[in-house]
Amino acid sequence: MEDYVVNIDVDKYYGLISPRPTVCISTVDSDGNSNLAPYSFLTPLSFNPPLIVIGVGEGKDTIVNARDIGDFVVTPLTEDWMVEGIKTGESLPHGESEFDLAGLNTKSSEKIKSPSVAEAAVNIECEYYGEYEIGDHLLLVGEVVNITANEDAVKNDRIALEKYGAVGHISGEEFAVARDITEIERN
Repeated sequence: MEDYVVNIDVDKYYGLISPRPTVCISTVDSDGNSNLAPYSFLTPLSFNPPLIVIGVGEGKDTIVNARDIGDFVVTPLTEDWMVEGIKTGESLPHGESEFDLAGLNTKSSEKIKSPSVAEAAVNIECEYYGEYEIGDHLLLVGEVVNITANEDAVKNDRIALEKYGAVGHISGEEFAVARDITEIERN
């Protein structure tokens, strides 16, 4: 049998690294306007201190607000509010809230100014740690300072995928919902 090699445009590499965990990042500006947007270029960065990094396009309200106010919330997107969460990716004029656009509600965070997502099972509060220009994105780094979660949302120190279904971005308008858990022993 003959093998075929498919040449893929290198600009589309990210679709091959999928599904990527998808979160919404909430911030607030200096006038008190809330902002919410979905992101799938992110990863935990460090255990000590507990850091998370998100790739954000330059000039986005998310990066401007996080820098100006000094904090943001990372909210893992789950199946129960994924349509609303993805809808927050629509462009709105500065100062208009994506929470309102998507029909989502804010709730006060415990340790920072930026609001949490009331409908979400988990909200991860972060203080702005820094930003770094990499390619055509800025890497927004936050230090995790508090986590709030529904009682049934955490299992074995992870999100309860079996109940909530974590959302991953594949490419374009394609998303996946992860619920299956497989254990593989490692030495």
